[in-house]
Amino acid sequence: MLDSLFASFARRQLTSLHELLSLPAVFLRLLGGGAVRRAFALVLTLFQLIGAVCFDAPVTPYKDQIDMSRFELVWSDEFDHGFDPSIWQGHYVYGAADTQLRDTAWWNRDQVSFTEDGMLQLTVEYKENGPKGAGYYSYGMETNPNKNYSGDHKGYEQLYGYFEIRCKMPKGRGLNPAFWLLTDGMWADDTDGGLTGAEVDVFETKMDQDEKSLYHNAVFHTIHVDSYEESHRSEHQGFYYGRDIYNEFNTYGVEWNENEYIFYINGVETARTSFGGVCRVPLYLIISVGVDENIAQNEYLPAVMTVDYVRCYQYK
Repeated sequence: MLDSLFASFARRQLTSLHELLSLPAVFLRLLGGGAVRRAFALVLTLFQLIGAVCFDAPVTPYKDQIDMSRFELVWSDEFDHGFDPSIWQGHYVYGAADTQLRDTAWWNRDQVSFTEDGMLQLTVEYKENGPKGAGYYSYGMETNPNKNYSGDHKGYEQLYGYFEIRCKMPKGRGLNPAFWLLTDGMWADDTDGGLTGAEVDVFETKMDQDEKSLYHNAVFHTIHVDSYEESHRSEHQGFYYGRDIYNEFNTYGVEWNENEYIFYINGVETARTSFGGVCRVPLYLIISVGVDENIAQNEYLPAVMTVDYVRCYQYK
């Protein structure tokens, strides 16, 4: 596991170094094209990339904007009609009334609510009288079509395209809000790399960061392949800044085709990879807020992850 971690970090360093060396040419091209403001914004990126090379520090996205004209919307949940059990069900939670312990928190659907203007809310809080007694409570929800805990669940999964969430993050230590894609093939002992099973983490946040941390307002992307057992491998794609992610809505997306995964924040490319061999089977969606022991230091509970929408596009 440590060898895999070091190898992943080394790859991230090399990628950042390559981007760092390519910046002068980009800077001159922008100046020549009259994009002076953006050219000088790259000066900040220059220093951030040095930090990424040396310390895996976050970088402000600066690459190309995604071209949405290549896609058509094929599925979405705008959360205007509450929790749709035909699409969503608990992730590691087996039914609407079930409660399961995940790391440091109990996951229960009571932590799901909706605003009047159609926003999904996942709330993390400490309850004295929760379904399992005193403790921290959170939730994770998925569209896995291969499991059915409600009787009418059909779920949703998709092969290739662009997958995007628009949300605000819960604030404080000990929280890991995430939007990810998964297939049950990931549990196989041998997945042939990621071809028949992968986990694509569109975004997560560090659990041990606070407002003074370098990683405040930053998310990261990861690809996992070859099961969750001894053969497991993963590749970290780096840390990237959003815009005031705890108070403002940002979008986080991944473009997935037969050649690679391309990650985006607010429509701007952050990273791309074909690690593990790109997955060739449909993936379903998961929204979750993980909790670890750092939650005891969180000063902002109850903490809420607010989701405006989840949208899935296919190539035209």
